[in-house]
Amino acid sequence: MHEVAHYLLQNPIFAIFLSLGLGNLVGRLKIKNFSLGLTVGVLLMALIIGQAGNFKIDPLIKTLFFEMFIFTIGYEVGPSFFRSLKKTGLKLMLQAAVFAGVALALALLMFKVFRVNPGEGAGIIAGALTNSATVGTSAAALNSLPVADALKETYLSELTIAYALTYVFGAAGVLIFLQHAAPRILHADMKKETKKLLQKLQLKEDHSETFLTGRINLRVLAVEKDSLLIGRKVEEVETENEHAFVIEAIFRNGAAIESLTDEKILLGDYLVVVGKVDELIGLVQRDPSLREIASPNYRKIPLHNVTVMLTKKFSYAALKRMFNYGILISGAEREGKTVSNWESLRPEDRVRLIGMPRAIDKVLPEIGYEIEDGPKADLSYLSFGIIFGMLLGSIVLHLSQVPLTLGTGGGTLLVGLLFGWYQERHANMGAIPGPTRWFLKTVGLNLFIAIVGLESGAQFLPALKEMGAGVLLMGAVLSIAPHFVTLLFGHYVLKLNPVENIGALAGAGTHNPAMCAISDEIGSSVIALSFTPAFAVANILLTIMGPLVITILN
Repeated sequence: MHEVAHYLLQNPIFAIFLSLGLGNLVGRLKIKNFSLGLTVGVLLMALIIGQAGNFKIDPLIKTLFFEMFIFTIGYEVGPSFFRSLKKTGLKLMLQAAVFAGVALALALLMFKVFRVNPGEGAGIIAGALTNSATVGTSAAALNSLPVADALKETYLSELTIAYALTYVFGAAGVLIFLQHAAPRILHADMKKETKKLLQKLQLKEDHSETFLTGRINLRVLAVEKDSLLIGRKVEEVETENEHAFVIEAIFRNGAAIESLTDEKILLGDYLVVVGKVDELIGLVQRDPSLREIASPNYRKIPLHNVTVMLTKKFSYAALKRMFNYGILISGAEREGKTVSNWESLRPEDRVRLIGMPRAIDKVLPEIGYEIEDGPKADLSYLSFGIIFGMLLGSIVLHLSQVPLTLGTGGGTLLVGLLFGWYQERHANMGAIPGPTRWFLKTVGLNLFIAIVGLESGAQFLPALKEMGAGVLLMGAVLSIAPHFVTLLFGHYVLKLNPVENIGALAGAGTHNPAMCAISDEIGSSVIALSFTPAFAVANILLTIMGPLVITILN
């Protein structure tokens, strides 16, 4: 065992990834709807492996992983956060703010009575409110305290241990409260309330029928002797006919012409033309030397599938031209919500189009631009976002000799929010694909947590003995009491539907398992509508609550 411990201490990278691997396995274990999750699993394994001795790991590694994680959180939440600033989300945002305020006031009261130190207090908040990001921002805040290094190490150990001890009840207790206790307190039948909410939402939606429809009308025309089109450029022919149709392809000598930009139509060509039926009939009537053929060999043109951001160029006339060209709309979104009525489309909507390649290219300048949703991330956007965030977090203001600062974590989170919001409106700038965001969040946070756990492992048992059952009690109270108070506030003051009320509470506590469990129980995902705005606000407020408590307690 001594040799194993020596090897781990000499090779901390091995210990970090061992914590990550074993923690993932432990986090997967499920008892009904409850599981520890990846982050707590990694922390527990790191604390156990940390018993091997005093791990010394370069703090630069922790900072690197955490900054990537916290920026990505802001980047993802940014669009929904700023959307929530609109009138429809104000009540739900207020619900989340009240929850955070109640939690902060209650925590400070208990910490004063029980004389809790900064590290222990921040750990209780992070665990009881199940917000893993708070561990990172709190650790950064503790490292910046003007105290001795030995005291910092003690605080950091107590932070991770208090978080691990209180997280289990925070996750399981809140799940039980929101899923079972909260509906009983409100005397609400959640399935009936879900139906009421759906009816209410449907009354506010625009259900006017969409009479514009798209259908690909394709004709293959053989260019015979004396045709009026011989020697004419493709673009010239389309312009003269007011772009009523598109010459999608030209087949010459059995092969398709690759580019039609400056191509002239020659005798013997086969034109693949897309447009309205009456326009295509009119074209043949005006030029009898165009003969329609039914050969399937010239119809095998693959459809193009693109996602487009509508800009101020978009208009109702452009919409009609799209359908005339046979372009189909397979789906549309506005601010993350589905748009079903094509006539209500407007700039900054995202639409998915299916149609002939050249037809889409022709109409694209009139409606917006294609969103390049590829696998590559914009590393410049990510890097400069983190740089600006760290610079913002380094600013310190003094209020009555009390230093106030966002810290590097808070600054990067705020810049991430702004960058995420901006990117949604400028889709071809700053794209960070979903798989990349998953890596930055999941691996970034959990490698950070693994390092913190390993460094705190040697002090785990002494700190646990010193803190005792008081940490568990404070964690249990802080887990449930804010939910109970805010539940009543949402019911009596905000007059929220029970589904909205409980959904917003799950978001305010950043409790994804509760939202999923309730959604399964009521048989509807409508709860996500209230969860999302509250979740966006809570991710900010709870993340900065740890450093705020540390400043106050210190």
